[in-house]
Amino acid sequence: MRFQVSRASLVLGALPSVYALGQASCVAFQSSGSVFSVASNGKAAPILTSADDWPGVHRAVQDFAADIQRVTGVKASVANVTASSASRSSFPIIIGTLGRSSLIDQIVNDTKLNVSGVQGKWEAFMTRVVENPLEGVAKAYVVIGADKRGTIFALYEHSEQFGVSPWYWWADAPIAKHSSLFVSNGGCAHGSPTVKYRGIFLNDEQPALSNWVAAKFTVDEQGGALTDSPFNHLFYTKLFELLLRLKANHLWPTQWSSAFGIDDPLNQFMADYYGIVMGTSHQEPMMRSTPVEWGLFGSGDWNYGTNAANVNAYWVNGTIRAKPFENVWTLGMRGNGDLPIVGDGIVLLQDITANQTAIFKQVFGDDVDVAEIPQVWALSFVPTSSVSGS
Repeated sequence: MRFQVSRASLVLGALPSVYALGQASCVAFQSSGSVFSVASNGKAAPILTSADDWPGVHRAVQDFAADIQRVTGVKASVANVTASSASRSSFPIIIGTLGRSSLIDQIVNDTKLNVSGVQGKWEAFMTRVVENPLEGVAKAYVVIGADKRGTIFALYEHSEQFGVSPWYWWADAPIAKHSSLFVSNGGCAHGSPTVKYRGIFLNDEQPALSNWVAAKFTVDEQGGALTDSPFNHLFYTKLFELLLRLKANHLWPTQWSSAFGIDDPLNQFMADYYGIVMGTSHQEPMMRSTPVEWGLFGSGDWNYGTNAANVNAYWVNGTIRAKPFENVWTLGMRGNGDLPIVGDGIVLLQDITANQTAIFKQVFGDDVDVAEIPQVWALSFVPTSSVSGS
């Protein structure tokens, strides 16, 4: 794993702990009796998946196949199969998510493969050669993720060990070339990362990043219809892929003149599709960009002491919009323009957070344990005296 992502802006986690994501090599470039051929003698192992796996896993599988071709020049076939149709495949790589992929579940059930090391564990994965995994398949290299990102991280871990840097697109990092790729029969395995949410904040993006994105990802440098922001899904999907290749999973998006949820209607959907957990900065509670969205959709002053009803309604709508997706929710409130809130900050913040948690109940249902909803409470920000308005 590479750690350039930690330098981009703000890492939401302790860097020494992140190094626990490092992985011992399970890739070889020479044949032996203890390896499985990924690509050799001009042929690549077929890649098999199950149609019922996560869409984001299927997307990452395409990256994995492309990475094999980038390194070896050999194109690997990718196919959705069932247990019965897989019998036509010779020494395949079988990829899937435990409890989601019916193909993987059948292999585990039929072979009694021990998956206790990853089952139910956040972002964990295991890989290994399995003999007779399915009827008619003598041997396969099986990649099993405990969840969606576990499977995705397993694939990108192999890609990096093959020779494809996570920065191959962003930094034009050269790709290592090999005529053959092999993986060890024992494969790779990794438990849950030490830091649950790992990512960056695209802070102070203007003018450098904004100008580059407008030139690179828009037509005639025209931004979104409501915000004129250039930060559309074409940009973000490139960033999402980089984050996942770096084993990150979390993003605070641009916010100066942007609003992730409305800059491009596809932004939130694509983040969830890729497997990125979205959040917002300390001054943007309840998954809404403030002041951009408040200027478009809010009513009255951004002042909880005098305009609580309208602010609450604004937050309800943001919560409804983001509900279908995976998020870490920012709670609390800052004044407009990242200034201290107006009024008795401590008393107001007590009311604000109480009402924000009540909004969770309103939107997610009374039976939802609010403590299980991932949250960041932005009760103060340097200088800490800002909370009390001094």
